[in-house]
Amino acid sequence: RMRTLRSCALLAAAVTVSGCNSMTSNAIDSFRLAWQGKVNEIPDSQVLAVSGDSLLIRAGAAEALFTAPAGSTGCIAWWGIAEQVETCYGRVSQIVGLETDVAQPLAADDPFKTGLLRVSEGQQVTRLVDFPLSYQTGITQIATYFIGPQESLTLFGQTAQYQRIDERIWMPELDYSALNQYWVDPNTGLVRRSLQHPSPDFPVFEVISTHKTSKDAQE
Repeated sequence: RMRTLRSCALLAAAVTVSGCNSMTSNAIDSFRLAWQGKVNEIPDSQVLAVSGDSLLIRAGAAEALFTAPAGSTGCIAWWGIAEQVETCYGRVSQIVGLETDVAQPLAADDPFKTGLLRVSEGQQVTRLVDFPLSYQTGITQIATYFIGPQESLTLFGQTAQYQRIDERIWMPELDYSALNQYWVDPNTGLVRRSLQHPSPDFPVFEVISTHKTSKDAQE
């Protein structure tokens, strides 16, 4: 299980500035502002100043920045000041420290493990999702995949072509469905941008990642 980051000392190792400051927003306060309609915007310059990899999450009108060591791959623990988000191959798999915790690990035959660029039209996978704070465990989630077009995206000032993959999720026990979308770098297979619904209690998450090599981080 992931441990929530509670001190600034650990965070300082992941970012290029010292001390707990606006480099990484407190996600709890940020998302509360979002639901209240207030704006908390993190400029591109702060995202690009992170020495390692970064994960920018926009939810409603608020934004929060999480960090991980440069060159992280697979299942990645992204750290905020008092929260943690885990992604597995670009999909949010766990959230700790917000008002609703989420645990939705990938299935053994999950398309995210084999690579979204290899997914076939109409392919399905079934996962089990937990919402621990509301005592909901083992909730069935059925995901169906559809191959979208290649689209041009501009991320942090750089424009490139990405393959869009759509994921329709259905949770029959909660009578909840949503459409997640992923934009995948066709050269690396990495999910660079996505629109995800980790929980019925959250607004849609726009998730944008940056990845640096260890050499890049040292420069």
